[in-house]
Amino acid sequence: MDNTRSAPRININLKLISRVDEEIKQGFSLAKGNAFEVDAVDISMLGMGLVSKYFLPKGLRVELEIDGKLFNLDNPMKIKGEIRYCRYVKPSTYRCGVKFINIPDECKEKITQFITNYERRKEPRLKLSE
Repeated sequence: MDNTRSAPRININLKLISRVDEEIKQGFSLAKGNAFEVDAVDISMLGMGLVSKYFLPKGLRVELEIDGKLFNLDNPMKIKGEIRYCRYVKPSTYRCGVKFINIPDECKEKITQFITNYERRKEPRLKLSE
């Protein structure tokens, strides 16, 4: 977890489907339609880190479809987000940061609960002498 961030962020390893948000005209399209698979590598209450084989421009609005099982939900969570950065890592691999936009209350609650449970399982980093 990175302590320089404005919200706790934890590492995850999760495949999810992302779609270019078609509700707003953005002038962006992929060669194979608007849905594509990405790997989520971390998550916080404010957003998540993704690894994509596509370069996604800053400001692009996307809809993330996240498997609900990890968050104790029967159905996938659908959360809208905005690409805040996208950096080249290696050929056909980009690291992107997504900021959540208008996250539904149920999703917010489940992500908060997930992060709280994860943090509780970690050992304290500071050990006080007795």
